[in-house]
Amino acid sequence: MRLSVLSAFCIPAIFFSAGARSLSAVGQSVTIPAGVPLRVQINHPYRVHVGQRIEGHLIEKVDHVDHVVLPVNTPVSGVILGMRRVSEPSRTHAILDGQFMPPAVPAVRFDSLRLPDGRTVKIETAATERDATVVTMNAGSKPGLRARARAIIQDRKREAAQTLHHPNIGDRVEKWIYGQLPWSPPTVWTGTEYDAELTAPLMITGPQPPPLPEAPVQGTPTGIVHARLLTPLNSATDRKGTPVSAVLTSPLLTGDAKQVVFPEGATMSGVVTVDRPAKWFARNGQLRFLFHSISREDAASSSIHGQLASAETSPGSRVRLSDEGTAQSSSGPGKYLAPMALGVMAASAFDGDATSNPIHSGVDSNGFGFAARLLVMSSANAVLLRGFAVFAVSKSVYYRWIARGHEVAFPRDTRVQILLNAR
Repeated sequence: MRLSVLSAFCIPAIFFSAGARSLSAVGQSVTIPAGVPLRVQINHPYRVHVGQRIEGHLIEKVDHVDHVVLPVNTPVSGVILGMRRVSEPSRTHAILDGQFMPPAVPAVRFDSLRLPDGRTVKIETAATERDATVVTMNAGSKPGLRARARAIIQDRKREAAQTLHHPNIGDRVEKWIYGQLPWSPPTVWTGTEYDAELTAPLMITGPQPPPLPEAPVQGTPTGIVHARLLTPLNSATDRKGTPVSAVLTSPLLTGDAKQVVFPEGATMSGVVTVDRPAKWFARNGQLRFLFHSISREDAASSSIHGQLASAETSPGSRVRLSDEGTAQSSSGPGKYLAPMALGVMAASAFDGDATSNPIHSGVDSNGFGFAARLLVMSSANAVLLRGFAVFAVSKSVYYRWIARGHEVAFPRDTRVQILLNAR
């Protein structure tokens, strides 16, 4: 009798407890806070029309504390809001290249994404277009002139091979052709990247893996951490001692990946240690910053020594990283080769028979886009040909030898890798 009475109370309790755990697992959720950017790449080209829907996918995973919540290739969709003007320097540069109506920048907003389990959730974002490549730290001694020339040749071969075998080569060719014309239709091209920063928290419901235990911090942490800058930096304005902060985008785990040393969301603090703004006569800027502490929620900060190991930069700035983490903009091999090549073509334009060959005239009039080539080839005017040839040389010499050099700029949310070492 006692057993039956005990069973009457215990068995329902057991089932209730199991059911409660099940409901708890189903009801688990994680919240991605506002301010976290989603890196989105566009899947197809879209002509800009207000209200046009666009599709893309994540090219950077999103972690929460110690696990992935939004993997790479997560589908994202949004809408085109309209157009906004480009900056005045960009407009001036485009006009000097023969684009009399420089293209405006499409404004977009991403408003939904599809979770790995197939559910679609609404998101609120503010999108910023990104045009960046990743540069890594140069290890070892500085290469000689022959080694650098060989590296440049190899880079050009690799870029050519990637272009020929690129899945979107048709879009690339079309984009290049429009870039030679005085006008191009506003387009969101395939492969365009955006940082869609969440303007409201994103809650993801569903079972989540159990959290990993935290590892005690002993001594100075070492390793590579992935982070994004919370502080925008620019060699033109930021000086030595300027505070710098960044947040981890992926957790730093122990060697066996069973414990968390620092979770996603941990904040690093540091300062600018080297600054040199760009100056006239193509003297480029320099910037270096170090991180000295890292802190996680509800825990004391730990001392670190973190230096820049790799970072996203604008392709035109040609930033290089030294083995000490100093970022310096470079003029690239074009500083010498481009003016020399254009000078040779300009000299040939003063040949008495330069206008007799339309192809020769088209090449010599380089520097003002397809409009100049077409005009010179159709008119066979020697004065016009020489004018465009001299213009091309003058523009190249000005931008590569006289104008202010390139600044080193890291906008907010720039992805970086920080090397933590013991010293």
